[in-house]
Amino acid sequence: MEIDLRGRVAVITGAATGLGAAIARMSARSGADLMLHHRGHADTLGAVVADCRALGRLVETRQADFAADPGEAAATVDAAFERFGRVDILVNNAAVTTTAEPLLTHGRDSFERMQAVNVVAPFLATQAAARHMVEAGYGRIINIGSVHARQSAPGMIAYEASKGALTAMTASTAVELGGYGITANCVAPGAILVERYDDIDWDEPWFVSRTPVGRMGRPDDIAMMVCYLASEAAGFVSGETIHIDGGMTRRMALVK
Repeated sequence: MEIDLRGRVAVITGAATGLGAAIARMSARSGADLMLHHRGHADTLGAVVADCRALGRLVETRQADFAADPGEAAATVDAAFERFGRVDILVNNAAVTTTAEPLLTHGRDSFERMQAVNVVAPFLATQAAARHMVEAGYGRIINIGSVHARQSAPGMIAYEASKGALTAMTASTAVELGGYGITANCVAPGAILVERYDDIDWDEPWFVSRTPVGRMGRPDDIAMMVCYLASEAAGFVSGETIHIDGGMTRRMALVK
């Protein structure tokens, strides 16, 4: 499917690696100019920027640590508006995860840090983007959630709370801003092969066995849905959380 984002400006957070990098590249292939945020991966971001510019796109970058200051998310959006004169698309992708931390001993600092990046920063970025989008009468806001908002695992309370909040925030945004020509949706990935799996010991066959389509997800599986939701073609899709997980969340746990 060919997606047309020509003439649009997209702000993508966490764009240096993984899903963010795939979303940036596919947005560029679809015609969008870009403001790409990263926390500190200038080397990997450089390859993303080069690929996008090779397609003729205008690309700006901004480094910020949302854990240290979630307000930098809004500043990134405003920087895009100052550079391009418009912000049409916001993709709240930047997020942090942690190793499992039991509820009974979970530290407050780590819990609050996760909410700062995964909830507060997207809220502030959405607020900043919405102000520009309301003036323009058009906007697309896409939040990157997780199947963990729907399925739980021990030790994941902070992450699951943050993704659940992001899902609810998506619905609230859609209801409040729909009258201004703005849609808001959440894409919830399942098990997707991204770089972080290279550095941890994990059981790929187990994940595949839990996924009805019989394979791991790829970053472009997510990027394609994000770019569709960012397009004019998706103008009647709003307030939805769309699971891109190969059927994982629909598979009954008791079924072998």
